[in-house]
Amino acid sequence: MNTMSNEGSPPRKTDPAAFVSILRPQNCIIGSMTVLSGVMVAYRVAGDSAPLSTYYWLMAIGYSIYFLVAGAGNIVNDIFDIEIDRVNRPHRALPSGRMTVRQAWAYAAVLSVVAALLSLWVGPLATVIVVVFELLGYAYAAKGKTLGIAGNFMVAFSFAFGVVFGSFIYGEVTGTIILPVPTWLFFITAFMVLQARETIKGAEDVRGDELRDVRTVARVYGYRVAAVVAAVLNVVGVVCYTLVWLWGFASWDLWPLLVLGDAVVLGAAVSPLTGPSDPKRLLIGSTLDKVGALVGLITFVLVPLYGGF
Repeated sequence: MNTMSNEGSPPRKTDPAAFVSILRPQNCIIGSMTVLSGVMVAYRVAGDSAPLSTYYWLMAIGYSIYFLVAGAGNIVNDIFDIEIDRVNRPHRALPSGRMTVRQAWAYAAVLSVVAALLSLWVGPLATVIVVVFELLGYAYAAKGKTLGIAGNFMVAFSFAFGVVFGSFIYGEVTGTIILPVPTWLFFITAFMVLQARETIKGAEDVRGDELRDVRTVARVYGYRVAAVVAAVLNVVGVVCYTLVWLWGFASWDLWPLLVLGDAVVLGAAVSPLTGPSDPKRLLIGSTLDKVGALVGLITFVLVPLYGGF
């Protein structure tokens, strides 16, 4: 596919707002909060005697790094997906002509370099992780997305890994790497729900995905199998989320978050099953997964703030 295809079109005035929209700022803002959760979980489990405010600088840097890496990844993804987006999402910055591919590449490069430089403030291991994830983002956009399940895995893993990254950078700064059980429960919960959402989105985007022969579960095995896979992933996510309470890592004072999160994600599991190829049912499922991920993220931030563990 020619990712420079919009360069031959009649020139249009660059829209400054395109430099914001192409980042998917709402996703970056929400995803970056996973790093805050990871730092706070490690801090609580370590029994650190220093006030949490001691690590505000680390939380700010970790948040910024995630935002920049995720934003750069979204830009590169849009560059490679320009032809698909002409069908599925023609309003986006590149297919609409509000930004050129050349500008997008330069923008992604600047964000990636800034993220790597910020990571040096944390430590060399953090820098290695950041650079690896930047390369993975490029690999996913260039090839991984066409691999279907493997591509979905990369998306879900990258989002959920923010929790692990937060705990890791806390450990690098304090001299003791701590990746406690609640961090992994949070990671698995987020990974499963997001993997389920990616599977449902694959069913929603079958028509556009044919242009790049994207081998999603829905395209290869059919809508019904995709619905079943998404349901199983969501149920596993619900189990791990519930274990946060059952294993004593969250206060039962926060039980409304447990009930809400479980109910929303179970709804996401059921909706596609009732109409595997029905666009409305699929939209409900993917939306509920997105809401469920947001509820989980709020929970992952509130639980350590509340003083659990």
